Amino acid sequence: MFRLFKLKPPHGWDAVGWELAIVTLGVLIALGAQQVVETVHQRGDARDAEGEIRGELANNIAMLRSRWTVRGCVENRVNELQALIGSAGRDGTITTPNWVGRPQFWTMQLARWQTTSQAGRAALLPPDELALYGSLYSFMDNVNALTAQEQMDWARLRALEHLQRLTPEMSLELTNTLQEARYINWRMGIWTIQIERLANRLRLPAGRNDIAASRSACVPMSTPREQAVRESNSAFGSEP
Repeated sequence: MFRLFKLKPPHGWDAVGWELAIVTLGVLIALGAQQVVETVHQRGDARDAEGEIRGELANNIAMLRSRWTVRGCVENRVNELQALIGSAGRDGTITTPNWVGRPQFWTMQLARWQTTSQAGRAALLPPDELALYGSLYSFMDNVNALTAQEQMDWARLRALEHLQRLTPEMSLELTNTLQEARYINWRMGIWTIQIERLANRLRLPAGRNDIAASRSACVPMSTPREQAVRESNSAFGSEP
């Protein structure tokens, strides 16, 4: 026959040590459980933050890809306008174009990145990935600044639709604006390539751009304005 022995706690100082050991063990178990809960919670926050960031970046890159499709038209239009300015007669007369157009623009979205960063959730991501995300968003910020300047340049260039004669000063100013527009178009192309490479390293999914690229810069300059507006297919209406 086997006897069952009941574990009896010790008495005296041994009892105090026993109780302290039990309390300490309970505290350690509680702290360990809390740490597990916090770790699970942080991992969930990190997944949510990364999902939001990746979705925002995918949409931004989709817009840049749409811009890439009209890059050649923008370059050709710059060349056409440069030739137009150079063709001015002795008195500065030019053949006034019916249509100049402009490149399409989209605003790169930064809100999700800013929100997750301010909330501290972005810091939960692995350092290497966080650095790549930061680089991509730095590009996006630069794209916003550059496209804002580009739209100002093309607003000045569209003044040619209302001019029949150019003074030497006007020709110089428009030529400088054209050179800046040419540089911005080139820079946008380079940045798009660099952004694509970073996106590939992060295995970003292919995003979708619901706002198609306007063909504004692709419409021939001889096209009557009303027809050009229709052909440009701009989601934001005709240029002012």
